[in-house]
Amino acid sequence: MSLRKEQNQRGAEYRRILGQPDNDPGLIAPGYRSFVDEFFHDGIGARTVLEMSDRFIPILTALCLNSSSRATKRLIAAALDHSLPPRTILEIFIQAALYGGLPNTEAALQIASEVFETRSIELADNAGDQRTLEELDADGARIMEELHGIRREGGYASPNNPVTFALYQTAIRHGYGNLWMRPGLDLRQRTLCAIAGFTCIKLHGSLRKFAVSALNVGLSKDEVAEAAIQTAPWNSLPIALDALTVISEALDTVE
Repeated sequence: MSLRKEQNQRGAEYRRILGQPDNDPGLIAPGYRSFVDEFFHDGIGARTVLEMSDRFIPILTALCLNSSSRATKRLIAAALDHSLPPRTILEIFIQAALYGGLPNTEAALQIASEVFETRSIELADNAGDQRTLEELDADGARIMEELHGIRREGGYASPNNPVTFALYQTAIRHGYGNLWMRPGLDLRQRTLCAIAGFTCIKLHGSLRKFAVSALNVGLSKDEVAEAAIQTAPWNSLPIALDALTVISEALDTVE
């Protein structure tokens, strides 16, 4: 068997893992399925820098930000089949609201709800967060410190900029102090989501900052790059390559 045929077969196997069928009636272009299997599913998707459960984080983030309903439905099912907890899937979409806005997140949550219903998955409606605003502020500052260290107050995060900080102060309280502490994803996983989100929306300034900060919460340099790479089949190859250039330059500044 030729090496190329082996690549094609591996890609097809990985595609099936992701819930993409062999015979999709909507894909009639000659040779398209084979091309996608070889290039996107084997050459990119099946890379093993990230564990399978972690690979779903950038994939689902990219799908959420692109409002890809059919693919999102299939990939939610595949994530469940590979033991990704339902709460984790929902938290990926909620985290993505920071990068792509509420409409994309709410559309993805609706799709997740439909998939969960077909599998009789029910999530407990736990009591709301009981912390005071002061406690949220303190927790937000602590998470920023853990993630960004001395770089936490740079750029638009600077308290000395009254224009940007008017919004960013709310982000500290309800982003870092609330969202980044919600159960379902830990700081490492949420940072994978952030890298993928910034990649997809081409927010290179934030990507540069978070690529370095990711090392503070347990990600390796290779894993940071991989979070961007895994978005490519679901968002854009050129956008992922641009993001990798930014990530590479940022990580070159770190020992």
